[in-house]
Amino acid sequence: MWPFLVKHQSLTTEAKQDALKKQIVKLFLDEGEKTIPEVCHFARLSIPTGTKLLEDLMRLGFLTEIGKRDSLGGRRPAIFGLNPDKGYVIGVEVLLHSLRVNIVNLRQEVVYEYENQAFDLSKKEEAFEFLCGIIPELIASQKIPRDKILGVGMGITGRISPWQGISYSYLNFDVPLVKLLTDEWQLPVYIDNDTHLMTLGEMRFGLARGLQNVVYVNISRGLGVGIISNGMIHNGHSGYAGEFGHILAEENGRLCVCGKRGCLGGVVSGFALETAYQELYPTPWQPAPHYKQILRMALDGEEAVQHLLSRMGAQLGQSLAILIDIFNPEMIILGGGFSFACEWMKESIIRGIHLHSLPQLAAECEIRVSDLGDKAEMLGAFALVFDEVLRG
Repeated sequence: MWPFLVKHQSLTTEAKQDALKKQIVKLFLDEGEKTIPEVCHFARLSIPTGTKLLEDLMRLGFLTEIGKRDSLGGRRPAIFGLNPDKGYVIGVEVLLHSLRVNIVNLRQEVVYEYENQAFDLSKKEEAFEFLCGIIPELIASQKIPRDKILGVGMGITGRISPWQGISYSYLNFDVPLVKLLTDEWQLPVYIDNDTHLMTLGEMRFGLARGLQNVVYVNISRGLGVGIISNGMIHNGHSGYAGEFGHILAEENGRLCVCGKRGCLGGVVSGFALETAYQELYPTPWQPAPHYKQILRMALDGEEAVQHLLSRMGAQLGQSLAILIDIFNPEMIILGGGFSFACEWMKESIIRGIHLHSLPQLAAECEIRVSDLGDKAEMLGAFALVFDEVLRG
């Protein structure tokens, strides 16, 4: 454990200094390189006090001097940054048919990435057993000391209660999933819905940074949204907020995995795109291509697929108009597995929004494509772990 993370029983001078060190480390995590005057301004410290705290963090190996900043006159101030090898976070994405693991250092750099497209979350016991084994295996393969692993942040598809540590849709056992994994790995484990983690990644490191009211749209094999309201992620009463893919889009439409008919996710999602492609080009003897392959066909100019995406974008825009009228966001961010194709879809999405939303609310809402792409969830996992590590 980092020495300044020790829980203090009383407000001693040491406790106050440790609290300031946590505050300074969080500043570097959130904003990157800083000079001593910048740190002192942020933490409202005198230059001597701030200098001493930074010297302590350097002595402990958390900070390094990485250069000098240009100056208009006088001595150039030193720039400090976190030592990237002082700690690591493991980010895990658990989806129905894939598993992705990133090991991320203190500068949010991915030092190792693992992906398994043969993973099957529907086979509960097999999936859990594989998950239990793969994380220690990857840590060992990278020769990272376990005391440098600060925690595991995990995004799981479906309904998650982050406060109880329970995954209700998948990997649901008599004992909370977080307790099972913590006991198995002997590491702190934190879980949330995959879309919520993407939203957290955008809020801390992406387009939503510094904004107060944002809707993040995760268009992947499924469909969900994350809602930032008044600068905070809206989780809802049970932690399940954002099940956008299960609002009604078509009366008596296609049967959804949730058991209802006509859900928006049956019309707008990777699954919906694969189904529509199969109907367009029937091949009973083989499944449709993966939705990302179909998206690349559209980008390569295949008109029939472009028409499917245009229709899908218009439907998404029509449904987003409801969220705009209810939440009045300043920005909607399009992300998830579709992110590399969202610029192409954006025109039809905006058209659908303007046809169905109140004009003033639509005009004041910017539509952007995530520039984090598939990094959003892993950065969200990083932020989730550090929020817990530095809490208090």
